[in-house]
Amino acid sequence: MLTYGLTGGIGTGKSTVAGMFKQQGIPVFDADDLGRRLLSSAGPAARVLKRFPDCANANGRVDRQKLAERVFSDEKSLKDLEDMLHPAILDEFNRQKSKLPRPHPAYCLIEGAVFLESRTDFGLAGLIIVTAPMQTRLKRLQERDETNVGQLRRRISAQLPQHEMIRAATHVIDNAGDLEDTRRRVKAVATLLAMENGGVL
Repeated sequence: MLTYGLTGGIGTGKSTVAGMFKQQGIPVFDADDLGRRLLSSAGPAARVLKRFPDCANANGRVDRQKLAERVFSDEKSLKDLEDMLHPAILDEFNRQKSKLPRPHPAYCLIEGAVFLESRTDFGLAGLIIVTAPMQTRLKRLQERDETNVGQLRRRISAQLPQHEMIRAATHVIDNAGDLEDTRRRVKAVATLLAMENGGVL
């Protein structure tokens, strides 16, 4: 079963798009959620705290807010964290994918933020990029997070620029419009991928 990556910059709405793919019956795995779970497990958390001891909370566990502030302001720290977590995320993804009921669908998706920047090879057959204008992204982020605009812009600038993501994409979903418009775009890509892999939706 082929795996396609689903990504996009922060605030583009890739999680909304992931939910729409699920509504089409496509298995979607959340790499960021797998990473959060790993940060709560003993082995990976211990490795992270050994590298980032100032990111522990009062209970000696990983404070994800502190960790995010640290890595988004330091490219080397971000790479170090990715190198620790991404191989473990890939292993857990493969384990979960192997449990999908048979007959398997023609393809599945893994949603994540940094496939293009990662030094871990996720073995993707293609990459779906979700896009949106900067002002739309900032508005969405402010609605879900009280972080100031300056901090949000720093988080965005820590990621690969959107135009570079588009150049690497096999499919692009513009999420600048309303939900119905995005849903139509998701349906079109889902149908195309199904046809490319010998099936229909």
